[in-house]
Amino acid sequence: MTRTSYLRVYQPLRAFSQSERARWLAQSERGAALEPRPVSWLSKAVLPSGTMSSASEGAFIRRCDNETFVCPWRTRLRMLSGLLEFRGSIPQVVADAFVPECDARRAARELDDMGARPEMRSHMLHSNWHVPVRWFAAFADLDRILVEDRNGVRIRYEARLFDAATRLAQAIDVLEESQIEESITVLVRELAGWLEGFDPESLVELDYGSVARSFSDDELVDDHSAAELWACVNALAAGDPMSAAEIFSDLTERWSRARTHEVVN
Repeated sequence: MTRTSYLRVYQPLRAFSQSERARWLAQSERGAALEPRPVSWLSKAVLPSGTMSSASEGAFIRRCDNETFVCPWRTRLRMLSGLLEFRGSIPQVVADAFVPECDARRAARELDDMGARPEMRSHMLHSNWHVPVRWFAAFADLDRILVEDRNGVRIRYEARLFDAATRLAQAIDVLEESQIEESITVLVRELAGWLEGFDPESLVELDYGSVARSFSDDELVDDHSAAELWACVNALAAGDPMSAAEIFSDLTERWSRARTHEVVN
């Protein structure tokens, strides 16, 4: 199966409409939600008609400081977006063999309709086979949480959205002043833009998910990727691009090795 990491936003229950609040409270009383099944394309992709069932449109629910936080799956929204992104990532000459143009047009129309509803936005980003280095810019090393479950050691980071957005803004300022390659800065800006509009008291979680299986337990214990990323940013801010380049090279090399599993699969 594809190893996947996640970046999730958990909004306070009060940030949702009355109907959704009732729905998430009811789910909370029933117990924890299962992980939504990731969408993948092993052969020709088919766009399902209609809407997803209520079972597939659940949410992750957390309690923190006596407050309920919710991360809706928005399964169909993510499926439609993923379908179009997948079609756009392959050569045009073979795109129809995987995602027919008629399905792509229908997915685009449905996404446009969803865009007219402010509550319909994705609360989750996912990445296959690795954790994008830019995600770490939203977190400090103190946000790192090391846990062990039946699958072994795992890592997640958790921060308030206000703090995460502040860090991203700081990183963007440093990147712009350092005249780093614009494509890198654009990716960080896009991440900051995604967080805009969520309640500032939301929780932001970076979960290594099944990507953690690409590393040994000892490697995960020693993994401080957010601290390394910020050491790189701080070196740039101090006018030391050589040290920044060395730190960034080590960090990206480690995550590049993790992505080699994608080639194998």
